[in-house]
Amino acid sequence: MSSAGDGRPAASSARFASFSAIAGAALGLLLTPPMAAVWTYDPPFTPWATMTWVERTFGPTLESWGALSFGRAELGPYEVYGKGFFLVYLAIVPIVRLTHERYLRRGASRWERWTWRFMWASLLVAAAGDFASYWGVSVPGPAGEALWSGGFGVELIAAAMLLVSTTVYGIVSRRLRILPVWASIMLIAVIPLAILMLGNVVAYIPNGYAVPLSITWAAVGVWLLLQPAEFAFAAQP
Repeated sequence: MSSAGDGRPAASSARFASFSAIAGAALGLLLTPPMAAVWTYDPPFTPWATMTWVERTFGPTLESWGALSFGRAELGPYEVYGKGFFLVYLAIVPIVRLTHERYLRRGASRWERWTWRFMWASLLVAAAGDFASYWGVSVPGPAGEALWSGGFGVELIAAAMLLVSTTVYGIVSRRLRILPVWASIMLIAVIPLAILMLGNVVAYIPNGYAVPLSITWAAVGVWLLLQPAEFAFAAQP
């Protein structure tokens, strides 16, 4: 990825990957309150106080704005809010690719390289499943139901793959010193973090596991941006 000269192509790729990861995390955070609230919305009365933190904090305000009750009667804003969430998965892909380049320069074993491939595939399959689910739900009739349920099923399978591969990825990155220690630890802890999120912060899938994962990679992106301008992340020995 780096040139024979000053390494600017690699530095440029690092900046792109960093901003992509940060944008993905911001998008996930922006979409989570309406996605979670509209799923639990049950007029004329929704017991917001009994729900997890995101729903009870943002739900009443979104309800008062009418943001949970527009569109088709059977689906309403559910058709709208999740349509961009597949981008949260795709936004992680460039920075994972960048760290894979560093894998190759740090002497990763064959199975460690397969960990990256497994994670890469999981992100892409999860994005495809999420896209099919949230866009398919707008299709009238049985076709829409099949796309929604089928896409969600694919996304759940990919989520399990993603959580496992991310955990192993964190272990490998710690061994090879690819990422800062705190980032490797966050990746290793992705499964308990997801459980904690789903139990206490937002009881909604995919946001409950995808958002903390994207925030971890966004933090790596911020760390990369704070490196010297000549720092070529992918070209480190």
